[in-house]
Amino acid sequence: MRKNYFTKLVRYMKNVYHIENGLNKLTDGRIKPTYDTGMVVTLVLMGFLIRIKSFNELNLMIKNN
Repeated sequence: MRKNYFTKLVRYMKNVYHIENGLNKLTDGRIKPTYDTGMVVTLVLMGFLIRIKSFNELNLMIKNN
């Protein structure tokens, strides 16, 4: 896999599907949320794209650089 494949994939999603417009419109029922719903969904989607199986695995990846 090429080094900048992920960057090209994200750029493609933005240009073709305008995914950030849809993610910015997402809402939920939380009162005074710390993080926007769109931001949370974006991070989960990115984790799915790079095949992170759980938040625990993500935590380990962050600790191990």
